[in-house]
Amino acid sequence: MEIDEFTDTYSDDLIYLKEARVALLTHPLRNEHHDLCNASFCRIYSIMMIGSIEAMLERWCERDNFNILNEYFASGISNENRIKNLREVFVEKGINVQAKVFDDYLAIKYIRNAIVHASWETATGNLKQDQLDWINERGFPTDTRKLTSKDLERFEWVNGNMMFYIALTGLEGVQARPDLVDIGIPPSQLPDANGIINPSDWPRMYWSNIERISSEIRKMIEIAANRPELGWACDFTEEQLKEIPQDTLKKKFYLSALSAKKEEFDGLIDNNGFAANALMCWEQFVSQVSVFEAFNEHKVKSVLKTLRIMLQNNIHPKNNILPPLAKDTPFEIREQLFGMCFENLGPLTILEIIEAYDLGEKAKFAIRNITPLNLFAIQLPLLAPERNDEWRQKAQYIADLFEVGQSWYSSIEGHSSPQSTVEFYREMNVILTKDS
Repeated sequence: MEIDEFTDTYSDDLIYLKEARVALLTHPLRNEHHDLCNASFCRIYSIMMIGSIEAMLERWCERDNFNILNEYFASGISNENRIKNLREVFVEKGINVQAKVFDDYLAIKYIRNAIVHASWETATGNLKQDQLDWINERGFPTDTRKLTSKDLERFEWVNGNMMFYIALTGLEGVQARPDLVDIGIPPSQLPDANGIINPSDWPRMYWSNIERISSEIRKMIEIAANRPELGWACDFTEEQLKEIPQDTLKKKFYLSALSAKKEEFDGLIDNNGFAANALMCWEQFVSQVSVFEAFNEHKVKSVLKTLRIMLQNNIHPKNNILPPLAKDTPFEIREQLFGMCFENLGPLTILEIIEAYDLGEKAKFAIRNITPLNLFAIQLPLLAPERNDEWRQKAQYIADLFEVGQSWYSSIEGHSSPQSTVEFYREMNVILTKDS
């Protein structure tokens, strides 16, 4: 069943609105006035919420197996009676909805209308005193500048329940249950938004910054590689490009960018300090992720050799299943388990496989994707070649570690070796840094 455009977009908008509030209040580089921020999000949320619910009511009418929802669209009646009648029909049909949900919904609709029309007055200039009284009775402020996070919690609670009630009418085979009282979703608190950065957050922030820097450098390289009349694909037809292997195409792409750099192309100059920023973030990330302490060069090289042998000789756990083990599992138990799971050891010993899997899992955790390898092997040598000695050293270390992590994962899952993928980055790094 295809979801209607506006049912879909209203849902997305409310989700992003909630996420945007938390992102704004917890942003490490901003210091927001929480009361003003919460009041603003309440006002925006009320507008989107009422629009979403009314769109859902209208579109769900054709799926309504209880003939309830049309009551909302009766002509010539007030909002008060419209919502009251809708609730009464739910109850008459054996769905005992919570009255306070509908009472709050009416109050929020009044608040929404005042915000949209920027007035608490009627078209003739009279104060909507009955609406203000109802808002007060339901415990909401009649000055929309005084809406709070607690009001936003109630807005979300009402929205969730109204959507739940509407959805109930369209479920096939659902029987009325008059014996169930006050059907609904319980209220929940808003996520914490104190903005305090915990020690575990810092590595994530550094990693996120590395990914953002890499994304920006990628855009610069694309502009350089595709510069007018000198772009990497200028000498090929579309049909010829389809016949060329992907690694060859990528190599031509990066060599075109390298040529642009040597020609001092304006679009590939590090005016924003990306190189220094990326290096600082990587070094901070490594220093704050304790697992990196296990990655000495000799051990990584040894484990990489073991994992390559395992993948070349199809040495995998039986049925690709290896039960998880606690970190403090005694070696004897670990050795017995690996002995049962690995029937074919080839030229390896159980101890070598245990060590390879232990370090491989840590490496996969430490370097979750190819971003740092791409950054240090290719992107930074193109952007800041004057520091190629540093980039070469970092790229070699990351390439080995990344291959260890990916090889561990491939071995468990029964996938092919990642070696050829990593070799491309090793080769490109040699080419891009050879003149340094």
